[in-house]
Amino acid sequence: MQDTRGYNPYKVGVGGASDSHDTAGAYSQSNYFGGHGLLDATPQARLSGKETAGAMMDLLSVSGLGGVWAEENTRESIFAAMQRKETFGTSGPRIKVRLFGGWDFGPDVLNQKDWVKTGYAKGVPMGGDLPPPKSKAPTFIVWAVKDPDEANLDRIQIVKGWTKSGQIFEKIYDVAWSGNRVLTHAPIRNVLYGGNDMTLPPVGNTVDVKNASYTNTIGGVELETVWTDLDFDPSLHAFYYARVLQIPTPRWTTYDAKALGVPPPSNVPASLQERAWTSPVWYTPTAEMRAKASHGQTVAELTQRGATTLDDSQLRDLIVGKTFKIHNAVTDQRFEITYAPGGRRLISSIDGKMPDPEQMGDVFHPNSLGTADYEIRDGHIVTMIEGTPFEVTVYRLGDKLVAARSNEFGYANYEVEGVSP
Repeated sequence: MQDTRGYNPYKVGVGGASDSHDTAGAYSQSNYFGGHGLLDATPQARLSGKETAGAMMDLLSVSGLGGVWAEENTRESIFAAMQRKETFGTSGPRIKVRLFGGWDFGPDVLNQKDWVKTGYAKGVPMGGDLPPPKSKAPTFIVWAVKDPDEANLDRIQIVKGWTKSGQIFEKIYDVAWSGNRVLTHAPIRNVLYGGNDMTLPPVGNTVDVKNASYTNTIGGVELETVWTDLDFDPSLHAFYYARVLQIPTPRWTTYDAKALGVPPPSNVPASLQERAWTSPVWYTPTAEMRAKASHGQTVAELTQRGATTLDDSQLRDLIVGKTFKIHNAVTDQRFEITYAPGGRRLISSIDGKMPDPEQMGDVFHPNSLGTADYEIRDGHIVTMIEGTPFEVTVYRLGDKLVAARSNEFGYANYEVEGVSP
């Protein structure tokens, strides 16, 4: 939307809060008192397994907390921090986390006692926008410290998102961690969204489920690093935010089970990893940089070249009971997708291989698990993904078929390379 319409309605800061119907938020796993009055006021009620008011009480989470980096503890200063989005959220613990982005941070900036001043002087804090590039890639200062009354920290991650030809991508980078673990190469976890070909071993788990306890014998008190995005493309819109993970600790249901002397419920994890998230730092390329970027094929360009839209009858003849080989021109991946006569469709192959369960999605809506329903309506293939309809329009240009997805802002990114019964 920023690229094609000139605005980004999702440029918001991050916070944490409750969805509680009580007069207070229960943000501690070890002291969870529910959030729906008498419906979940006791361990017995919370672990009863009954559905009440459309909710299973043992599936609910504790309240989050919001944090701001303000100059002083005054109403004016705190609201000013919120307005500039210099905020963060946690899943409950009082983890502190800070993120700065810039072009001039040296690798030793954290050795300075006043590195925060350098962060403001030479960059922007979380919630801010990077200025035009001064170097080949942006650099980020990220720092986190544990809640003094809670568990140690496992790692800090940078989550990067970017767009290209109307498609959305994300990648998770482990940038700082406790212990002597080492990043190693691993199979890409999600090829559709850029993936992550480096993996960090788990920190471990000291949780004693029976006694609802853990020990701080693993993890770290404070983590920090200076990280450079070596995958940076100055022609693409992007955002970056930090995510901090604690070591595993007991979930509130485990504490309740201990209090009642019963096993924890089997439908939820016995332990979890609390975390914190910063507001993003955004990067917007200049008009000159965007002009130099390679652009994908658009519907407007197809139409100008004489492409015609397939109608309902043509679509039924084309897809029902057939398997298609589809090429994503943006990611250069190839998929096989089958449209069954009964109104179900399935991705059966990604780049010639049977996909892992987490990759069994829709070629026209990556990262959605399993099969999906489809129908042909008003000249579109309409697929329901997680309750939301997505339309695919197919265009014929000579002997070629090209498809466009309804939420990719006018780009036609999918080439039909073959059809078989």
